[in-house]
Order: sequence, then structure tokens, then C-alpha cells
Amino acid sequence: MSTRTAVIVGSTGAIGRQLVPLVLAEKRFDKVVILHHRPTPYRGAPKVDERIVDFARLPDLQAGEDLEAVFCCVGTTQKKAGSTEAFQAVDRDVPVAVARWAADHNATTFVGISSVDANSEARSVYLRTKGQMEAGVAGSGLRSTYLLRPSVLAGERDEYRLAERIANRALAVVGPLMVGPVRKYRAIHTKTVAAAMLACADRAAPGLHILESDEVQALAEQR
Repeated sequence: MSTRTAVIVGSTGAIGRQLVPLVLAEKRFDKVVILHHRPTPYRGAPKVDERIVDFARLPDLQAGEDLEAVFCCVGTTQKKAGSTEAFQAVDRDVPVAVARWAADHNATTFVGISSVDANSEARSVYLRTKGQMEAGVAGSGLRSTYLLRPSVLAGERDEYRLAERIANRALAVVGPLMVGPVRKYRAIHTKTVAAAMLACADRAAPGLHILESDEVQALAEQR
């Protein structure tokens, strides 16, 4: 009998922490594989199979594992990473590597996190990197791909981000006034993004689906 497996990459980040309990609670997943570069707090939890990996050499799955959904929510900042190259290695190269790995293992669905205004030709290193990541994931040969573009994230973080905190306060005031084309710039909670990721796996529609932040909000509310 095959084992219905979900994979989570980025389980200890702001979105990943919200996603893990949602995925563990899903009865349709028999196993939840957490790929990480160091041990996580989830080791030993029911259904969790934690695997410490080098993302440049991802491991083969065990015989009989049916890879149903791969969730990738890795992310860092240039400041935390230490350089532009190190930042891009995490925010661009890891998701692309995971997407190709998922395609090689016939994953039903891949769900990844990008950013509002991601563009491979943007002047901003952050937005350009996210755009390059989207292009790499889109070309991975996956059956079903969802890329979510959240706006400024509300919710707890491990590290203090002054610019994000200022933006959250400002958006809390003007958010209700942001309608039409600017609606996608409203702040969105990490719990909402995590719920939308799981909703994408529920749908698993063939092809590439890029969801703007307001669409992410609406999808989470429908679940």
C-alpha cells in the first residue's frame, strides 16, 4: 500500500510554523516529511519524518511513498543571509531545486511562496530574485504548480524587521481603503497564507497558477 506523503520545506519560518500543524491535521496525509538543514522542533511528532538534507543534493524518496503535495515556504533577507548571493541561494535556488525534485518524484502538486510584485527584471534584488524563482519553478515540469504572492506579512517573526513593522502599521490604517487594483497590497497574516497553501493542495488543478495577495486571502477564507 502506498503512503500518501506531504513535504514541507521552510517549516520553521513565519509561514511554515503556521503550515505544519494544518498539514499534520489533514487525514489524507499519512506522512509529513520535513526537509531541513538542521533539526527542527517537529522531530518525533506523530506522522513527521524529519530529514536533514543538503538542498544541493536532495534525497530520493522511500519505496511506496506517494508524493501528494510539496509545500515550499523558505525565505530570508539579505541582511540575515549576509550577502546577495547567499540570499538568492535560499530564496531562488532552494525553491527551484525543490520544484525539480518534486517533478522528478511525480508530485501531484507544488505550492510555493513568492512576493507581491515579483518580476525577474525588477531593479529590486528582492523582487528580481522572486521573479527568477517563479520562472525556475514554472519550468520544472510539474503537473500542478501554485505560486502565492503575499503582500506585507502580519504575524510573529523570529527576527525584528523594522520596515515590515512600519508597513504593517500603515496598512492597518489604510488597508480598508485599498480596493480595486491596489487591493493586493493589503497586509496579510501568515496564518492566512498557510491556509491558502493547503487550499491549493486541495485543488491541485493542472498547470501554473500565480495568486496575488488578495486572491490568497479569498482562497483561505473559502476553505
